Amino acid sequence: MAPPSTERLVEALAPGPGVGPAGLSAANLLHLSTQIPRRALVAVPERAPSDTGSVAFVSRAARNGRTTAGLSAVEVAALEVLEAWQNVLEVTPTEAVARLADLLRSESLRADRMVRASATEPGRTRARLAALLTAAGMDDLADRVPTPDPRTRRQALAPLGVEA
Repeated sequence: MAPPSTERLVEALAPGPGVGPAGLSAANLLHLSTQIPRRALVAVPERAPSDTGSVAFVSRAARNGRTTAGLSAVEVAALEVLEAWQNVLEVTPTEAVARLADLLRSESLRADRMVRASATEPGRTRARLAALLTAAGMDDLADRVPTPDPRTRRQALAPLGVEA
């Protein structure tokens, strides 16, 4: 008998909004990397369930904005990529920004919900989300993302290839 799919395991062990891929799993979902991790990494906005053979969970309990904003798995993946930017991309930063901006403009990523969730995200993720929204021509939404301190903002934006 074959083991259940990754999606079924995640659905059974961590149901609800705000759950989605993390790390290379997130980058692969968004076509920012061709690498497929041996074990899927899944971020949950609560205490993480025990890992299974094919799925590892990572707790993002402090990021409850993901749940209250009702983020989809793809939107969680985008926030996870924005956090782990240098560690997960296989494409250039310019290509990654363009790809994510296209997803925002096509509404595959719901910008308004991501902005609502951003209040509980780390400073570098907020800085990169605001820059991404600006690159997508959504300046009004970028202005609603809570601004991190200037040093965090500079450090976060340097790998994106955009000015702080």
